[in-house]
Amino acid sequence: MDNFNQGDHTKNEGAATPATTPKNKKTNHNFKDNSSTNQCLKILDWLFEKGSITTTQARQHLDVMSPAARILQLKKDGYQIVRLNDTWTSDHGINHKGVARYVLTQKEPIERDDESEVQQ
Repeated sequence: MDNFNQGDHTKNEGAATPATTPKNKKTNHNFKDNSSTNQCLKILDWLFEKGSITTTQARQHLDVMSPAARILQLKKDGYQIVRLNDTWTSDHGINHKGVARYVLTQKEPIERDDESEVQQ
């Protein structure tokens, strides 16, 4: 298992800023709540620490079964994340091509003026 620092995030109760902004994150994390907001925070913590995450890592290590949806949510919150195609080898030695690897390209979210659709 990776050396991922697990801790406690709580939901953002104010509507003024997105729930995934670092200012709203607490440092004493508890990831037992599997809400979409908490899943985004888990992915964001991983990205801050490691720079990228694959679909497989999100599922195996963070209990995020639909990482693409959470990444889209983070993009809508202004985070700059790009998707690359990766190859993942299963425990059975089978190569899986085209597995998504999401790379955080900027740690600070960018303010968005419009509600336009975010491209993946």
